[in-house]
Amino acid sequence: MLGVQALLKGRGNMEVVGEASSGAELVALLASTPCDLLITDFSMPYEDDAGDGLLLLRRLRRDHPALPIIVLTMVHNPALVRGMLAAGVNGMVGKVAMMKELLLAIGAVMNGRMYICESMREDVGDRVISRTQADASQPAASNDPAILSQREAEVVRLYAQGLTVTQIAEHVHRSVKTVSQQKNDAMRKLGITSNTQLFEYARAYGLL
Repeated sequence: MLGVQALLKGRGNMEVVGEASSGAELVALLASTPCDLLITDFSMPYEDDAGDGLLLLRRLRRDHPALPIIVLTMVHNPALVRGMLAAGVNGMVGKVAMMKELLLAIGAVMNGRMYICESMREDVGDRVISRTQADASQPAASNDPAILSQREAEVVRLYAQGLTVTQIAEHVHRSVKTVSQQKNDAMRKLGITSNTQLFEYARAYGLL
């Protein structure tokens, strides 16, 4: 994060009051050190040294509901990008464009607006962007499991556990065609375009 420090210090009107190299350190630091803005890496190790950024972001938002949070990330998985929004982040900046966009994100977030970097807007979708910009205090829920029907969620869960469409059909006593359609409908609703993304979504939202 040396590049971030240099960028902020070069701005002149910002002070870095603390740094952390893991999620546990960050949680402890925020508990003892007041700050006006948090800039964190999505891949920061948290529980069992795993880089599960969603778990950390949810913990941070729960403990500090009013703290503006900007996430730096290389992630361009639509499900995980939307998951960050659902976790309550205020800004997302791709690491590739960090030097170009971080100051823009800081300015927007500190003035109460949502900031999503240009490279991620396509992953999020215009409807979600409009919603979050209209009310940055409300987490986006377009990728919430609740938008899936009970049968769609069941198919996603079983598929993510490693069952094939044919095996799922046998397990739930539906036709292969019906199960395939329910899987496709779930992916469409979630903005997911690959089976890998579907697995990551199921893992992130506790469907496994």
